[in-house]
Amino acid sequence: METMILAAVMAFHSWFHPVHVSLLNVDINPEAGKIEIVFKLYSEDIQQLILNKYNVDLNLANKVDPSDKVKFINEYIEESFVMRINGTKIETWNYTTNEMNEESIWLYYKSTCPGNIKEVSITDSVMMDFFEDQTNMVIVSYSGKQNGYTLNNKNRDITLILQ
Repeated sequence: METMILAAVMAFHSWFHPVHVSLLNVDINPEAGKIEIVFKLYSEDIQQLILNKYNVDLNLANKVDPSDKVKFINEYIEESFVMRINGTKIETWNYTTNEMNEESIWLYYKSTCPGNIKEVSITDSVMMDFFEDQTNMVIVSYSGKQNGYTLNNKNRDITLILQ
């Protein structure tokens, strides 16, 4: 009985306080001359943000591929994500595809990468202008190593010194 009450309280509480989290995976491969990034965003959250910001209904809740509407998501990502290598901003991210599951959309991008990397800095403020409690988890892979970071409205930036 106590377990049922606890489950009901938790479900009720989560209904009023949803979790706002995104995932960013950054794979830096200077040997191949490429950087690949993947954003995982909750469909309802990005759909609501795009509707409020651009007045465009993505219809992701019904698992509809955003097709030509993905340009609005790409525009938003471009405004909210910045990556610099050795102090130089990567200007061009090529959108490659997306995948959807029941609650999320995965967005795939790639860019070119210089060979000699000493410093990488990332600013990820995706969804932070929409949710004050947004948390963005960032996983950076480089030279066979992975490091994880947590960003929020108080800390939107990470800098890595690579040896």
